[in-house]
Amino acid sequence: KLFHYMGCSTFSNFTVLPEIAVAKVNPDAPFDKICYIGCGVTTGIGAVINTAKVEQGATAVVFGLGGIGLNVIQGLRLAGADMIIGVDLNNDKKAWGEKFGMTHFVNPKEIDGDIVPYLVNMTKRGADQIGGADYTFDCTGNTKVMRQAL
Repeated sequence: KLFHYMGCSTFSNFTVLPEIAVAKVNPDAPFDKICYIGCGVTTGIGAVINTAKVEQGATAVVFGLGGIGLNVIQGLRLAGADMIIGVDLNNDKKAWGEKFGMTHFVNPKEIDGDIVPYLVNMTKRGADQIGGADYTFDCTGNTKVMRQAL
């Protein structure tokens, strides 16, 4: 049986999808490199460049440093964001975030109190003593985190 791409075809050998969703790949391209051309990269970088249109010198907070979050960080670096704060419960994500361009890391379990005022204080720089991020990206899908990102 052949399922459409939104109907449990994720782990099948073949799937049906619209032509617009197909990317032609050179057969000689190394699979261990091109396999990363997936939705994590395009979703993360696309959210920064195409949707948010982040400008150079911006301050941004990325909640969740999985595949999409890391690529949001990469997009922020490409856009020229000045301060890129990664937020994750897993300290192992810090090194990965730094490889992608993150400038600061916060583990909410390791701070006292609410993370929102903590992040606002972190972003107070120079003449900006109000603080706060120009852009926030929730890459967790957690509604509590979404509210905090606002």
